[in-house]
Amino acid sequence: MRHPDYPFWSFLSMLLVILPLHWHTRARNIATLSLIFWLFLANLVTFVNSLVWAGNYRDNNPVWCDISSRILLLLNYALPACSLSQMRRLESVASTRRSVISARYDRRRMIEEISICLVSPLLLAGLTYIVQGHRYNIVENIGCLASVYTSVPSMILRYAIPGAISVASLIFAVLAIRWFLIRRLQFQTILATSDNTLSVGRYLRLIALAVTDSTVLIAYAIYNASSTPDDPIQPYKSWKAVHVNFGQYSQYPEELFGKAYPSFVANAYAPFLYSIIFFSFFGFGEEAVNGYLVIASKVVKLVERFGLKRWQTKTSYEGQQFTLGSKVIPAGNDAASINERTNNPINIVDENITYKGKDTIRTECHGRGGVAVTVETSIV
Repeated sequence: MRHPDYPFWSFLSMLLVILPLHWHTRARNIATLSLIFWLFLANLVTFVNSLVWAGNYRDNNPVWCDISSRILLLLNYALPACSLSQMRRLESVASTRRSVISARYDRRRMIEEISICLVSPLLLAGLTYIVQGHRYNIVENIGCLASVYTSVPSMILRYAIPGAISVASLIFAVLAIRWFLIRRLQFQTILATSDNTLSVGRYLRLIALAVTDSTVLIAYAIYNASSTPDDPIQPYKSWKAVHVNFGQYSQYPEELFGKAYPSFVANAYAPFLYSIIFFSFFGFGEEAVNGYLVIASKVVKLVERFGLKRWQTKTSYEGQQFTLGSKVIPAGNDAASINERTNNPINIVDENITYKGKDTIRTECHGRGGVAVTVETSIV
């Protein structure tokens, strides 16, 4: 495998986008859940493609290429659509146009968000069939990508529409920030009455995520629309002229792209960039950390259910008993009397008595009197 990092980054991106899933599921945030779904799906496609087409560009699975190429193309519409839906909701909450949220209004809002985040990207991706010159392209080490007939309609569908959606999202973001600045003193109360799943911190993070995504998407659209010198815009003569020999597919080795290959890879692996942006805003929040703790506790319980208990570390002294005893022996007038009363040998050096036992103890006797003390310490 020439590029072992490709599947690694795709797999890492899948993990990053699903880590904050627990909290967003509890909050019933349709826009954010849809964003997680699309990013996970796109990273899954790039992960599979990087493994199947590692070091080759053979037509291994035509059905998979038809599906995967559409999913990667669909991401261009799904990301700005999710950002737009999120900003519409935040602007509506902050504006307090509806002080009381009824069940009917909440149901209608969910239908609107599902339509924007899930249905509209599918419809827009289906419209790209108008500018699809042939079935798909296969690029070595990258996999299957959609084929686009470069023309004015393709520029509108691929770049103008996602850019316009991103601009609309930025407009709603500016309005949401404006409402926040106007009502910043009582904003926490407004959020509590309008949407109890939002806090000021979450509100600002959602705005920051939408602004960042929209800015990146606009820059991406401008860059791709202006950097096609090798593929000039062609006239869209007719449907038949564009779709002639539609069942064919093109195969490209990595060497064919030359110095332009890194930029080509960057476009193909854009889902990784969006996943990093998403995780940077929601992967370290308080609610995300609480979600991680919940998942960790469930994993521990699952492990214990299979009989794997927690390790218990025992100290080296556990289970041992310590006893400390003492024995007082009156000393006689000479060493012999002490020898008779104790089992320890005694040596007399310059009127100092030293006796030895299990534990060596030094006792000094001044003159002819004294007390010999034996301290016995044992570990059982």
